[in-house]
Amino acid sequence: MPHTYSDEFVAWVRGLQFSRRAQRALEHILEHGSVTTAELNGMGYDHPPRAIGDLRDAGVTVVKEMVTVDGRRMARYALLDQINANASGIGRKTLSKRFREDLYDMHGHKCAICGGSYTSRELQADHRVPFRIAGDSRELLLDEFMPLCASCNRAKSWTCENCPNWEPRDKHMCTACLWASPDTYGHIAGTEERRIAVTLQGDQVHLHDRLSAAAAAAGVPVDEWVRENLELLLENNETK
Repeated sequence: MPHTYSDEFVAWVRGLQFSRRAQRALEHILEHGSVTTAELNGMGYDHPPRAIGDLRDAGVTVVKEMVTVDGRRMARYALLDQINANASGIGRKTLSKRFREDLYDMHGHKCAICGGSYTSRELQADHRVPFRIAGDSRELLLDEFMPLCASCNRAKSWTCENCPNWEPRDKHMCTACLWASPDTYGHIAGTEERRIAVTLQGDQVHLHDRLSAAAAAAGVPVDEWVRENLELLLENNETK
């Protein structure tokens, strides 16, 4: 991997627009020649590939190799010293604090996937349709984003990265997915699948303890016990 970059390339790449997280990753790469997953973690990124994805979104060619550092296998990223004349030069738009707060307020400070209640610092404003699929609208719209807790955001990132839609990049396929439209979805990453996510907090925690006890008595995991009893639950509800 290269350890130095030409002055022409540095001037070009610094003229592009990036998110704050991508800007920090870029400056580290320009100074040190590359950046590892561990180094990105040290900058406070729970999901390092997102910062690298922001660089790619703006048209920068990023090369990746797997390396072993202190006995740990991880990715190391560098830039291809090549000016991309077709790059839009526009990465993700920076979301203002006011925009984020309006989004969180609109959803009652709840994660759109698991339904858990969180503080603003615990939530992340996430594109419903990945930026690399649909980009940003000329004017940012609240309806194009949803609040996710850190756990659900990581789960979405992993699912999206392994989704077959990266080849056709069909926006409509994304909008019909759980990770974009949890209330009306028809598939999960192209698979005929339905998922129920419930977060129990505070005085609701005892419900999970009761479920765990019932599952243990039946000798099965909690999720299996719930699946086996769903039909009975629905039938009881319909007879009321």
